[in-house]
Amino acid sequence: MRVTLISFMSILFMLSARAEIVNVGIASNFSELSTVSFNPFGGYFRDAIHLAIKQRDNELKKSGVILKLKEFDYGADDSRVSEVAKSAVASEVSIVVGYNYSSSALIAAPIHVSSKLPMLSPSASANRLGTFGSFVHLGSFDNQFMAESLARLAKEKLKFQKALLIPAVDCAYCVDLSQSFEKQFLALGGEVVKTLPVLQDDKEFSGILAQLKDLEFDFAFIPNQELTSARIISALVNGGHSRPFLGADGWGNEGKEFFSVLKGKKFVGYSVTHWHPKLNSVISKKFVESYLENFKKLPNDTSVLAYDSMNLLIDTIINTPDRSRDGLEKSLLKVKSYRGVTGNYSFKPHMAPRKDILILKTRNSQFEIDRVLKLGAE
Repeated sequence: MRVTLISFMSILFMLSARAEIVNVGIASNFSELSTVSFNPFGGYFRDAIHLAIKQRDNELKKSGVILKLKEFDYGADDSRVSEVAKSAVASEVSIVVGYNYSSSALIAAPIHVSSKLPMLSPSASANRLGTFGSFVHLGSFDNQFMAESLARLAKEKLKFQKALLIPAVDCAYCVDLSQSFEKQFLALGGEVVKTLPVLQDDKEFSGILAQLKDLEFDFAFIPNQELTSARIISALVNGGHSRPFLGADGWGNEGKEFFSVLKGKKFVGYSVTHWHPKLNSVISKKFVESYLENFKKLPNDTSVLAYDSMNLLIDTIINTPDRSRDGLEKSLLKVKSYRGVTGNYSFKPHMAPRKDILILKTRNSQFEIDRVLKLGAE
């Protein structure tokens, strides 16, 4: 028995000696309270990364790979992103997954490009992220793609002609999305009657309401994050405006804070998102079950996008013999398609993927799936 035990230990030692350690950085807000409910403390992001690695552990071991994670925390302050990105560059990591918001990803991207350290942002959607070229990869569709889907919904499905835009001008995501939507809606023959700028922390909108008295519009496009969007909609509903509202993935897919601000107010709202817990697919149902079992809470859009991006990276790591920064970069550029929890992805080098997208509709203080636009189907 002793000889057998020694032999077994020797085999384990030889296997571990042959295993290649691949260091992966994850960058997010891990330590401070976020005002955005879908990523408090970066917990949903971190949990999904760990779940993906746990589920793929046997495959990684068979490929002779051990993944080691290193966290890079910039809190809730984008001014610290640059410092964190430089720390990642100076570390042993071969790639960084993270920078979940457009604002943080835009700060980190030029640092990663100049240092040739690949970054993969699961959820940042700014159009400009597709202009950096090599070493910047996206797991989310961009604002251009969301704007195309929303403009078609407004003009072709809902038959709206006149739009009012209310973007938060101190938010990179919000301005980018507003401009993209305006361009797409005008191209379809629609009209933008006015753009009324706000700030993310605004809580009083009497000035906006005063300007609406003489405006004729079919709907208001609110391209902002969850809390800001809910405050604006609440103010307009209180002011007697009953026209529909359109939004994007910033509204979230469950809208806990969104509807808590609106306090049961009746309105018609449509938005787009990557995923919903009630999405009726086998892969989505299994993910929800696994996430709930492991973390005792339901996943959200932050977690599902992180999970898809991490699994895409694990596929890349398994299928490439060169796991250096340069090797992973070359392998990621070769990825053409992917099937994840959020649906089908189609990749082109240096661009955000085009992918399945969900249209949500507000009903009884919750978001329900109105329709799923399959990649290439519409």
